[in-house]
Amino acid sequence: MDTNVWEEEIVLNPAQMAYLLMQAKNKYVIYSRGTGKSFIVGAEVDENVRIMPRGVTTLAQATYGQALTKTLPSTFKLLEQLGYKRYDTKTKTGDYVVCRTPPDGWYRPYEHLMSYEHCITFSNGHCLYILTQDGNSRGPNADFNITDEALTLDKEQFDQEVAPTNRGNEHIFGHKSKSPIHKHHGNAFFSSMPYEPEQKWLLEPAKYYEEERDIHLFDVWNRIVKLQLQLIDAKLNEDAVLFKEIWNETVRLRRTITPFVSKDGTLFILASIFDNLANVGLSYVMNQFKVMDKLSFMIEILNFIVDKIDHCYYSLDERHKYYRASNDSYIRDFAENTDFDWRQLAETDSRMDADCNPNQPIEVCFDWGSSASFMEVAQCGHFDFVTKQMHPNRIVDNTINEFFVHSSDVEDTMVNVLVDKFCHYYRFHPHKMVHVYRDRYGDIRLANSKKTYNETAIDRLIKHGWTVKQFTHRGIEPPQHDKYLLWSSITAETDERYPLKRFNASKCKYILISMNNTRVRTNSSGKWEKDKRSERNDSILPEEATHFGDCIDKRVWTKYGDILTKRTSFVDIRV
Repeated sequence: MDTNVWEEEIVLNPAQMAYLLMQAKNKYVIYSRGTGKSFIVGAEVDENVRIMPRGVTTLAQATYGQALTKTLPSTFKLLEQLGYKRYDTKTKTGDYVVCRTPPDGWYRPYEHLMSYEHCITFSNGHCLYILTQDGNSRGPNADFNITDEALTLDKEQFDQEVAPTNRGNEHIFGHKSKSPIHKHHGNAFFSSMPYEPEQKWLLEPAKYYEEERDIHLFDVWNRIVKLQLQLIDAKLNEDAVLFKEIWNETVRLRRTITPFVSKDGTLFILASIFDNLANVGLSYVMNQFKVMDKLSFMIEILNFIVDKIDHCYYSLDERHKYYRASNDSYIRDFAENTDFDWRQLAETDSRMDADCNPNQPIEVCFDWGSSASFMEVAQCGHFDFVTKQMHPNRIVDNTINEFFVHSSDVEDTMVNVLVDKFCHYYRFHPHKMVHVYRDRYGDIRLANSKKTYNETAIDRLIKHGWTVKQFTHRGIEPPQHDKYLLWSSITAETDERYPLKRFNASKCKYILISMNNTRVRTNSSGKWEKDKRSERNDSILPEEATHFGDCIDKRVWTKYGDILTKRTSFVDIRV
């Protein structure tokens, strides 16, 4: 081996290999969590830098904060593995600079740029230009576009503002050049599985599977997911023979939907954590199965394709969610102060959230369980992050974050770990006041302890320096029929006595999955209630994604139930 040659072995999983081997102009990558999506985003950037020197790749994101804290840290982690180094002003060595004018002697992009404020520029002149839908949405003429977390995009805005800029340098890289690059003026969209109707545009390109090869991709894929659930059950039951049979059947089915590029140069590809099993291990999958409700696990981990159910308990629509609230001015200052240290930018905290008012208390509610526990985080104000309007005479109730933990994942007690997660994320919150809306089931004493779940959690909050104010609702559990009527009144938004309910869609994904997939039914008395019946038939979509919905119900009923019932429904408990 030549001693002057640097080598590093990088092992690809099947999902990453499939993506990198197939040349396509437009790519739609729907991979679950833990599949290795970040790697191929970085690989896409690396390829563009190498094959289009002095070109421009746009990185289109919903917010600037999302780009700096989520996409770019993982992207440059891979680029550093490939040998890229940030430019050092002292030694005058390195391969790229971040959001500043490139050094003298470096090539510049063919497209003339008036400012490099939103650019990551490489020494060969290639530029990664950050576009965001909340501000800097119109960029220079570009040669390619990459969008990570594509389900967060406003597709109509993307088509109006970003897509038209993908038109530069035809005579250099395109069909007018001597050596045209196939992917020039293409797009790469990376996303986890869409779970709302507004995000389904990401699945539409897959129709070529059926049109060109009569492959019913989504039907076969969901059959595989359901088999993988049976595979997990076989593992839990230690049935090795059944495990092997199911495994072989999933392999057979997977071969029938081998990804391919369409005649017009489109690649649509699905993958789940099972494609990355060699790296994450089956034990990780098993732990996630235990910690998450079944539906969230199927969507987030196994990449199950689901439509919003009919007869939903919660009448949510786009008015009640899909706000993004990254504090981009703070994030930009933090990035510059740390010299765009990707590791520090990936360590997010509440200062990066525009919907967390540092001068107001934080509201929390728990849903305690013996195997898993959940936590909603909220704040109320008068600003609507969806419409960007003030409502001086009306409360806007924002669910701003979520946390959960499973007993098998922790060395300490589950209560302590859940509270510690909250305290760590909000450790810089100046107003150390937290309103705890008690889960009455949390008054049951912990095993081997003299304290209840609630008492342990409150003691832990106080230990971390928080002042705690407690609220509780009447009865053991809020009545489901009345809760249903309350939610109907809130989501209608016609009665100004009720708050406007909003959700941070970036932070509260599992809450939205839970609430949008909880069915309603009538009981024997003719009253409305959540459908919590466990489905034993694996061919039927599970209806047990209720944990986070239950969590939110308790706080909303405690705060606003008296409007519906015309009586006081919460008691202030002094600590």
